[in-house]
Amino acid sequence: MQILETEDIKYNLTAKIGKGGTCQVYKGHPFEDSSKEYAIKIYKEYNKKFYFKEISIHEILGEHSLFLSMKKSGIGYLHSQEDNFLFNTNEIIQTEKVYYVIEELAENGELFNYVYELNKGFNDQICAKIFLSIIKRVQILHKKGIIHGDIKPENVLVGNDLDIKLIDFGFSEKVKNSNYIINNTEGSDTYCSPETRRGHIQGYNGIKSDIFSLGVLLFVIRAAKFPFNVSGYSDNRYRSIMNKDYEQYWNGFSKDNFSEEFKDLINHLICYDPSERLSIEEIMEHPWIIKNTCYKDNEDKYIDDNNCCNIIDKDVISELKYRRNYMNKNMR
Repeated sequence: MQILETEDIKYNLTAKIGKGGTCQVYKGHPFEDSSKEYAIKIYKEYNKKFYFKEISIHEILGEHSLFLSMKKSGIGYLHSQEDNFLFNTNEIIQTEKVYYVIEELAENGELFNYVYELNKGFNDQICAKIFLSIIKRVQILHKKGIIHGDIKPENVLVGNDLDIKLIDFGFSEKVKNSNYIINNTEGSDTYCSPETRRGHIQGYNGIKSDIFSLGVLLFVIRAAKFPFNVSGYSDNRYRSIMNKDYEQYWNGFSKDNFSEEFKDLINHLICYDPSERLSIEEIMEHPWIIKNTCYKDNEDKYIDDNNCCNIIDKDVISELKYRRNYMNKNMR
């Protein structure tokens, strides 16, 4: 068991619950109170720029209920033994300096696992409702001038009340120009837009890039497979998208029984030209979304205390519970 020493509190890190390119995530609790469990992100010195991005976005969002709340952040020390503490002592001890973020714990894990562990995507109705909930959270970020930069189902958590939480702002950018132009080339390969790969040369529209990643996410949670390996000419499937040969592209998924409305939405999210991608507002108006969520008919009933659509209804909760129980049973 590892121990995180902060300036005023020490935490037991009881289990590793996540690992990414920027940090490692542990479940942990204060020494004095094991009933208070948190998600604790640990950033090494060489990844501290992602730590600073993470806390800067949390500071902009504040205590917004649709995102995980940040409890504490700072510089600490990792130890494997209790007697190697550093704060308030002049003793020199070989240990590891780290940067940490302590967040509320979403016990039910990543949305990706709800698809991957069962090797089964969600049906149209469940998928559309989850997706609509996700894009409303992305809409909040964009209205605040924040580009997420790493949208994927691994960065969507199922919260303690089986609600949806969008996380991980290590690759995010606060845009200061009206065109939302960024130069960030970081992100997760399979979910990256084609323009991300050349972003450092000419810059690109961060909102449109997030829309692309949302398209890949939607495909993954609906189909339990990726729409392509990489968004470039070297990928046979994505080459069809680049050439606008959508018929050939979808012929590769002839056994998946996708509706024409779903195909049309995906076509307008993962297209090569960013200017041809739908806006979030247009996604909400798309026939596939309206048909499977009754969004237009029921918009008022899904407004929560943050004035944001939250359409995780009893059918979604039932499906998530079933999948969570399946995963828990098979992990024993």
